[in-house]
Amino acid sequence: MPCLNEELTLERCIQEAKAGAYHSGYKVEIIIADNGSTDGSIKIAETLGCTVVNVETRGYGAALDAGIRSATTAYVVMGDSDMSYDFNEAPKFVEELMRGADVVIGNRFAGGIEPGAMPWHHKFIGNPILSTLGRTFFRIPVTDFHCGLRAVRLSKYIEAAPTTSGMEFATEMIARLANIQAKFVEIPTKLRKDGRDRKPHLRSFPDGWRHLKMMLLFSPEYFQLYPGLLLISIGFIGLLSLAITGQINLLFAKGSIQTSLFALVSFTVGLQLISASFITMAVAKAKAITRFRPWKKIEGVVTSTKFFWISTSLFFIGIITLLGIGGSWLHSNFPSVDPIQQSRKTIPLIALVITGAQGILCSIQVRQVLSKFW
Repeated sequence: MPCLNEELTLERCIQEAKAGAYHSGYKVEIIIADNGSTDGSIKIAETLGCTVVNVETRGYGAALDAGIRSATTAYVVMGDSDMSYDFNEAPKFVEELMRGADVVIGNRFAGGIEPGAMPWHHKFIGNPILSTLGRTFFRIPVTDFHCGLRAVRLSKYIEAAPTTSGMEFATEMIARLANIQAKFVEIPTKLRKDGRDRKPHLRSFPDGWRHLKMMLLFSPEYFQLYPGLLLISIGFIGLLSLAITGQINLLFAKGSIQTSLFALVSFTVGLQLISASFITMAVAKAKAITRFRPWKKIEGVVTSTKFFWISTSLFFIGIITLLGIGGSWLHSNFPSVDPIQQSRKTIPLIALVITGAQGILCSIQVRQVLSKFW
C-alpha cells in the first residue's frame, strides 16, 4: 500500500487485508510504502506488524515501485490506503494469478461505484476515453485502465521494469507488461468513497494528461505514423497534380498556387510526423520497449547508409535545380513570368528539398539514439 499521511484510514486497510488473508488461508506480508508521512501512519503500520519501506523519491509510482520490489513473495497485490478499495477482495486477485494470469486488474465499472466515490468527469469522460485508447493501443482486455486495486506476478513486474514516479505509473505499468506479452485478467471490484478528511493527491487534469502522454509515448504509430502517412499522401497527390497539370485536383479541393501551398504544408507536416515516429520508436527501443511491429524493417532502412545517401541526393538535386531556376531568372533580369507555370517547378522542388533534409536529420537522430555511429 502506498502511503502519504493516511493515519485516518491506514489501520482499517491493514485490518481488512489481514482479514482477507485469514479467511482465504493465505500467509501474507503487508508492505507499507511510505512516501514521507509526517503523521502517525508509520507508527500504525509498525504496531500492526507491517513491513515499512521508506521511499524518498516522491510520487505514487515511486512508492508503489519501491514497495513491489521489496516484496519477498511471488505474487503482489497493490491498492490505495484510503479505504477506497476493499482488501477483503485481494484473495480473488491472487487466485487469478495462481490460475496463470500475470496481471490482474480490478474493474470498478463492473463491480460498482458508490455515490461520491468517483467524480463525474472521471466516471463518464476521463476513464472511459483513456481506457478505450489503452485497449486500442495495447490490444489488451482491460476496461478500467486506472483501477488502483491490482495484482501482478513479481517476476513479470521485474521484467517489465516501469520507471515513472508519478500517477502515470498506473498506465506505464500496463504498457510495459503488455510489451512483454503478459497475460491480463480483469475482475469486478467495488469502489468505495474514500475515508479521507482532505482532498485526494490525484489532480484530475494534470494527471490525466500525464496518463495520455504516457499512452502516446508507447504508441507512436497511432499519434504520429498513421496521421503522418495520411497527411503526406494528401500533400503528395496535390503536389504531383500540380507538377503534371498545373492545378491541384483533390476530392475536396481544386485550385492552383494557393491550394498548392496547403498541399506543401500537408506534405511537410506529414513528413515530420513520420520522422518523429521513427525517432520515438528508436527511443522506445533504447528503453527496452520493442512492441512496434514494423520497427525492425523501419530501423533497417533508416539506419542504412543507402537511406542517408538517397536523402542527401534528394536534398542536393532539389537545391541545385532551384538554384538553376533562380540563375535563369537572374540571367534574364527577372522577366515577367507566369506564376502558375513557375510554381509547377518550384513548389514540388521545395518539397524535394524538405524530404531530403528530413531524411538526413532522421537518419542521424535515429543513429544517435541507438548509438549506431558511422
